Amino acid sequence: MQPAPIRKLEETVINRIAAGEIINRPSNALKELIENSLDAGSTSISITVKDGGLKVLQIQDNGHGIRTEDLPIVCERFTTSKLKVYEDLSHIQTYGFRGEALASISHVSHLSITTKQADSECAYKAHYADGKLVPAKPGSGSDPVPCAGNNGTVITAEDLFYNIPSRKAALKNTREEYNRIFEVASRYAIHNSGIAFSCRKLGAPKVDLSTATGASTITNIRQIFGSKIANSLVEIQGSSTDYDVEFSGHVSSAAHEMHKTVFLLFINHRLVEHTPIRRAIESLYTSVLPKASRPFVYLDLRIKPENVDVNVHPTKREVRFLNEDSIVGCIVDCIHSKLLSCNNSREFVVQERLQKQLGLTTDGDTPLLTTIAPSSTTGNTESNLPTSTLTPAQPIASTPSRSSNLPTSTPRKTPVNRAVRTNYKTLSLESFSFGSSPSIRRNRLQTTIDNSVASPPQNPLRISPSHVNSSAGLRNESDFEQASSIAQKPQPENIAPLFGQETVAAASTSKECNSAQPVLRSDMSTEPPQLSEPAPALGKTYAAPKPEPRVEVRLTSILNLRKDLQRRANSELTQVLSEHSFVGFVDDRRALIQYQTRLYMVDYCKISYHLFYHRCIFDFMNYGRIILQPAPSIHELALMAAKELGDVDPEDTAKNVLSRFSDSREMLEEYYHIRISDIGTIESLPMVIRDYSPDYDKLPLFLYNAATSVNWEEEQQFFKTFTSELATFYALEPPLPDDPPHTKDEYRLVVEHRIMPAFKGSSFWAPGSILVENSLVQLADLPDLYRIFERC
Repeated sequence: MQPAPIRKLEETVINRIAAGEIINRPSNALKELIENSLDAGSTSISITVKDGGLKVLQIQDNGHGIRTEDLPIVCERFTTSKLKVYEDLSHIQTYGFRGEALASISHVSHLSITTKQADSECAYKAHYADGKLVPAKPGSGSDPVPCAGNNGTVITAEDLFYNIPSRKAALKNTREEYNRIFEVASRYAIHNSGIAFSCRKLGAPKVDLSTATGASTITNIRQIFGSKIANSLVEIQGSSTDYDVEFSGHVSSAAHEMHKTVFLLFINHRLVEHTPIRRAIESLYTSVLPKASRPFVYLDLRIKPENVDVNVHPTKREVRFLNEDSIVGCIVDCIHSKLLSCNNSREFVVQERLQKQLGLTTDGDTPLLTTIAPSSTTGNTESNLPTSTLTPAQPIASTPSRSSNLPTSTPRKTPVNRAVRTNYKTLSLESFSFGSSPSIRRNRLQTTIDNSVASPPQNPLRISPSHVNSSAGLRNESDFEQASSIAQKPQPENIAPLFGQETVAAASTSKECNSAQPVLRSDMSTEPPQLSEPAPALGKTYAAPKPEPRVEVRLTSILNLRKDLQRRANSELTQVLSEHSFVGFVDDRRALIQYQTRLYMVDYCKISYHLFYHRCIFDFMNYGRIILQPAPSIHELALMAAKELGDVDPEDTAKNVLSRFSDSREMLEEYYHIRISDIGTIESLPMVIRDYSPDYDKLPLFLYNAATSVNWEEEQQFFKTFTSELATFYALEPPLPDDPPHTKDEYRLVVEHRIMPAFKGSSFWAPGSILVENSLVQLADLPDLYRIFERC
């Protein structure tokens, strides 16, 4: 028998064989396409699937697109923009590098690409088969044709494996293929938390996967795998300088219960499989988790690119790296130490009455559902939210006739060591009687911002107006006369006004004003208030400001700042502050608050800065307005601050401050409601929290810092730094020991009835830095106290 002659295969056969190795099912094709979209700098990736990806597999992104001149060769093998010489593999940072993904897909499907760059006037669409351009219809040209389209790229693969019958026959279960596609998309969505992912079946009314651009990693895990799994995870972080490796992630705690292992491993941002790491972690959890439970592991491993070989598998599913055993040991040791430090108990939902399940009640009884939450937190500072407050749920409406025949059961009492006897929604009578917020007066410019000021100023600024509620508006002429007569009373000797003459505002909140301070009017509208019809019974005419419609903010820089605040937020701290009950004051900086069964001590002066910064960002262009009457001179305020801070040339600095604010007055008026007059006076400030006015002794330093420390050139940096200075200006400052006795009482009323309630139901996302600053400290927990008493 003669041996068969050796022949060189045709190019088409070679390419189809290679494509079969790289694209062995639709999920492999999707993985390659997602990585191309990520390499293109996309922030939004949308996936559409039909029949498990065999009929239609489409991915759309908003990346930088493909150059029109590159479209003829984009589907040829070994064409790439990420690699030039072989040595580039040693420090490759992108996902793709071989240039085989699109080529392989074009050899096993009908492929079309629509792409548009940001500087292009239109998009271009091209069709491919076997790596070459082909006409869309018989008889037409094969060149890319212009069309309408958004910035980015849309890649559509139809009839996958139409020319490989054996492969297509083996993939008949379209549901299984779609589940694999969903798994790939969800894993990349968890790892790339800053990118929006969506996945849906073609023609389906809703998406199966949808993550937001600003969502955190733990938020995406919660959305994809559920709150039960997300709440049982702990965060890990570690590094080793000896092996040039860093890693972070979220892994199961001892309270985790799941019957299937979920292992998400990214090495240098590549979704890969690594058997030694997986086996070592599973072996660790065999002694931690209950029997038949399996761990959840998301691990982001970052190794020096020179130590990683990414070219060891056709689909790049595996990689090899130096010092594997040592790095695996570092990871396992980190997880082990984290699990040892956790002391989290299990969570059980206790159904207290049978009628809760049936949705019925008997004889007016209200079914209750209580969740016993963990008594101590885990290492995950972002995800361990208490599952519920231990207060009774709302009654379930029902008809007594249907429930009268059901057997009744004796309700279980909530254990005394977990009973909560307060409700954070309860308001005190004092909160209703407390009117407009007084301005807290002090005898110094500011002492907490700059410690280099050796002594307080000798003649501090005195702008201490009182608020008018924004719903009150202007009153009639008799009120004006009364305000004028009150303002003519002599001032105390220890208050030295900065300006030579003082004018009187045209409004007052009370007929019993007992101070000689200039009056401040707050107004929610920039237009003059319109007078309503006179009340027949009172014989007076009251003015009510006409509210303005809320402005929709579309500035990208502000939206990015909002997303950044949400990204850095700590969900547990946010819930503590939004659902707290105020207990009382410790001193002029700290107070006690209660959240569920826990007692906390909060430094409200520190966290007030974060509150005002968040309010300024989320209520951007939608503030109220504080009218300053008399309007102080910016030049004189800046001159005072420059002298106190020891400026070399205070007069020149004051002129620069005035020039900066005068040149930007239109922008400040539109964005921050800071009105600057033609003569260089500041006439209004934003009302960030209703009926709250800041410490006006800090106004000179605010103007000085805003002009000298704020980045006025770059848009996003300006909004960030200017808002930070504004929040510092509005933040609380405790009264001084030599202040009048009533000042301390007014100050505490402001804290209890204006600042602390502002954390509830507002757009405040508590940053994790509050824990670093020790601004919120847990003092006691009721179950722990009972445990101590039981030992005694």
